[in-house]
Amino acid sequence: MIPDRLLARTRIAVVAIGFAVVGAAASGIFDRAEWMLVAAPLIVAAAAGLFVAFHPLVRLGAAVGSIVLAVALTVAFAGGTPPDILSAFTSGVQGLLSTEWPSPTRPDLLGTVAAIVATGCAISAEIAARQRFHLAALLPLVASYLVVVGLSSPLGARWQWLTLLGVVMVVFALLRTDGTLIDRLVLLRGERRLVPLLIVATGLATVAVVPLSLEARADPRRSDPPEQTAPLLDPIESTLAIRDLEPAADLHVIAAGDDVALPTRWRTAALSNYDGRRWTPSLTLRPIGSTLGTATGPTIDASVSFLDDNLTLVPLPGPPVSVDTAVETDVDRTVVRLADRPNPGDIVGIDANLSPNQADTADVGIANLVVDDSTSLFTQLAEGLAGDGTDLERLRRLETTLSNDFVLDNSVQGGGLAQALIERFLRDTQRGTSEQFATSFVLLARSLGIEARVATGFIAEGDQPDAPVLSAGAGEPLTLRSSDAAIWPEVQLADGRWVAFDPVPAQEASDAAPTPPEPRAQSPATPQPPIAPPPESDSETTPSDDEAATESSSALSTALTWVTRGAAVLTAALLPFILAAGLILGIKYRRRRHRLRAPDPTDRIRGAWASATDALVDAGLLIAGSNTDTEIAGHGAPMAVGSERELYRLATLSSAATYGTPQHLDLLAQDATSCLGSVESTLGSGRTRWQRLRWRLSLRSLRRATRSPVAG
Repeated sequence: MIPDRLLARTRIAVVAIGFAVVGAAASGIFDRAEWMLVAAPLIVAAAAGLFVAFHPLVRLGAAVGSIVLAVALTVAFAGGTPPDILSAFTSGVQGLLSTEWPSPTRPDLLGTVAAIVATGCAISAEIAARQRFHLAALLPLVASYLVVVGLSSPLGARWQWLTLLGVVMVVFALLRTDGTLIDRLVLLRGERRLVPLLIVATGLATVAVVPLSLEARADPRRSDPPEQTAPLLDPIESTLAIRDLEPAADLHVIAAGDDVALPTRWRTAALSNYDGRRWTPSLTLRPIGSTLGTATGPTIDASVSFLDDNLTLVPLPGPPVSVDTAVETDVDRTVVRLADRPNPGDIVGIDANLSPNQADTADVGIANLVVDDSTSLFTQLAEGLAGDGTDLERLRRLETTLSNDFVLDNSVQGGGLAQALIERFLRDTQRGTSEQFATSFVLLARSLGIEARVATGFIAEGDQPDAPVLSAGAGEPLTLRSSDAAIWPEVQLADGRWVAFDPVPAQEASDAAPTPPEPRAQSPATPQPPIAPPPESDSETTPSDDEAATESSSALSTALTWVTRGAAVLTAALLPFILAAGLILGIKYRRRRHRLRAPDPTDRIRGAWASATDALVDAGLLIAGSNTDTEIAGHGAPMAVGSERELYRLATLSSAATYGTPQHLDLLAQDATSCLGSVESTLGSGRTRWQRLRWRLSLRSLRRATRSPVAG
């Protein structure tokens, strides 16, 4: 029993305050305050204070139950369901690792963070109830805060929470029964455990803070390889399929305030990877919270209506700042996709930066690109078309040449994006599709050492590249139709922003062109995705062997998933037991080693006897305070059958070291250590495996009410 329950509960209360601070800091993992993360450790601490005087197994059960309760309440307040509680203990960690920062406020992810904070609080509370460990209770607090800092990357550590934790730690360090407050302050200065605690805390903080404080900050939540969402359909082919719809359909309605003029160019995707055949959307889309980026210039706050349930990409006028619904995005925010398919009429609120126009590039400059073998194919042609001058002047000359001297024909033969077809378009026919114009401009710009990419989205009627960015009427909603779907090139500015160019002719050729020569062989184009789902077939088809194998593999994968989750739940349930067992064994090992390595041989002899009596007490021996060493050996001999002589020898050596000054103390100390080993070996060998485990994990020798008076 803990002698001073009030002090133990006070120490637990201070620990609870510290973890409440950690829970408040954990809101930085998401993009809004989540007060259940503050309440979760308080629930666990309340259970620890209520059961502080109970048996260890009762306290352990209360700790596990309170952790589960805290997680369940967190999930429930977030609108989750019972499966989300299971996910919080199983796949929740991977869910956090596979989302962009800030993480979405999903119930399972909130439950996972609550479980981390609550488990740390349970461990700290158990240690805090034992004064002999004193400052060791702060280690789980520091570790939990470092985990929160890592999950909050790239937000990093914030000084307000560090300051509050520092105050909590100082108050906790003063909560001891020995002496006045002044005495405790002096004792704190000479606390032996303070130095290793500070070393461990400083080392952990350094390991966590160094990668978080670098300019190119690492995000420890990113796993390698990351969990990837469903593949993104080719944005260019999707855009072409939308543009060719007959009759044209309204797809989005964008509205803002009464005094806001809307831009007319809205991007849905941007592609930088060209493999010589097509622009490959090799993007990893991860779930994210509502905050997607920072405002770097003029921004616009608008609402986007989705009028077709097959559209999931969010149109944006520039880099996103926030979206008020669940979305997925890539690291560079080039694609923002709804996490769930919308219903017709759904409205999504957005806040986004406005993209610059070409007039803004004069003061900023163009981003350069190293010209190598992969980008130098059209360098000679690009230099001839662009001429001399600044980068902006050369780009405008390229834009004008393609727009005025080349012919737009979206039905031209050989209109693919293969490199051979692009070269044929530039050097021979000068007649091609809109995607060929955009691709050609990007490849020519890259051949000049200028960073460029292809963008897809919508250009409302009347938009010109040199017109003001805000070109729609103030207060007027903007309707984006399928006929507005477009592809255009973008060039990167020196400050990282992207500016659009429009090399595509304003009008498509109406006259019939002569049949061009047959293009070189290329791989078949990817089928264009339909804007509406295909009709269901009335006839059932017999699954092939491959389909059956796929279904079998899927069933096996599902089974393995549930087995993994079950193992994770079992591990989570057993983790407190494992940690408690490790702590008990560590304390006993440290105390035994301290006794047997004492500088004075006399202390080593008495330490060996104290360790022997501890082992006997853990085995069930009751030792009265008035018992002599010989009487203790007599009472313990039936438990150490086979080592009675060593036990009596050890008792005799302890008495001689206590009441006399025997000679050859070093040899006697070695003899005492040998006798201790024999006694401990006999005590362990005479038990079953379960009895031996209970003996080694017994707390009798650690509690003041039952421990050996010799050891005390």
